[in-house]
Amino acid sequence: MKAIIWQHFELELARAKSAMLEQDFEAAWTALQRAHRLGQRDAIAHTIAHWEMLTLAWRQRDFKEIRGQIIPTLLAFPLTLLFGQLRQLRGGKANPNYAENHSIPKDIRQLLEQ
Repeated sequence: MKAIIWQHFELELARAKSAMLEQDFEAAWTALQRAHRLGQRDAIAHTIAHWEMLTLAWRQRDFKEIRGQIIPTLLAFPLTLLFGQLRQLRGGKANPNYAENHSIPKDIRQLLEQ
């Protein structure tokens, strides 16, 4: 992963953690989905993003999201090593609507195309 993408990935994780502390769960999910898109093609970053999503779902006691995050968290590392560059970028949430899951913010798209 390019250093500039890693920096933005870490920034989004920091935003998510800050939002969690403030109990602004919507902002935390948004930041984690942005982090997921940035890190989805890197095995370590992808795994971290899913772990943080699982952690947030646990904090919210969102059992539907917890169930949906367990397998992606466990498989993020090996599947990304195998298929990382071939994957379509998604938001990472277990139960999103289609548009939310497949739309890529313009700033993220520009970073990834560099």
